[in-house]
Amino acid sequence: MPIMVGYFSISVAFGFLARNVIGWYAILMSMAVFAGASQFIAIQMLSKGSSGLLVIATTFLVNLRHVLMSSYLATFYRGTNLFRKAIVAFGVTDETFAIASRRFNENKASFEYNVRLNFLCYVSWILGTAAGVFAPSVPQELVEVLPFALVAIFICILVMSVSSKLDAVVAVIAGLLATLLSFLPTGWNIIVATLTACLVGGVAERWR
Repeated sequence: MPIMVGYFSISVAFGFLARNVIGWYAILMSMAVFAGASQFIAIQMLSKGSSGLLVIATTFLVNLRHVLMSSYLATFYRGTNLFRKAIVAFGVTDETFAIASRRFNENKASFEYNVRLNFLCYVSWILGTAAGVFAPSVPQELVEVLPFALVAIFICILVMSVSSKLDAVVAVIAGLLATLLSFLPTGWNIIVATLTACLVGGVAERWR
C-alpha cells in the first residue's frame, strides 16, 4: 500500500507534466514503459525536440540497473517457464524488487505474490498518470514535491532491509560511489556502484 500511494503521487506529477508534451499518450507511455525516472527523462527530452533514437538510447542506459535486479530475481525462478519470467520481469521496479527479493529470502513469496505486487503498483502508476493528465489544474509547487514520495519510500525499504552491519556498509558504499561517479554517462554510475558494493559485500561475507 505505501508503494501504491507513492506511485500514484509521482505519476500524477508525471501525467500533469507530460500532457503538455504528448497529451493523453502519457497514459499509453505509463502502460507500455512503467519506469518513472525514464518517463520523466523522456518527456524532458521530447519537449526539447530530441530524436526518438536518442530518447530510447538514454532511457536504455538509465534502466540498465534492471538487468542486475532481474538477474537476481531470476535465481528464485529456476525451472520456471519463460512466459512467467517475462510477466514478472515487466513489473520489476526499484521498489517492487526490494520488496519481492526480501520476501523471497524470507521464504514468504511466490510467483503469485510477485505478480500481485507488480500488478497493484502498475495499476496505481497508470491511474495516477490518468489523474494528472485529466486534472483541471495542479499547483506547480505540488508537482515539484510529489516525486520525493518515491525517494522517501525507497529509503524506508532500504532501512527495513538492513539486518546487519555488513548490509549497512554495502548500502553506504553503493550510495557514496553512485554520488562520486555521477560524472559518468547516465545510468552507469548506478551500475558500477551496485556491482562494486556487491563485490565488497560478497568478499566480506565469505571472509567472515
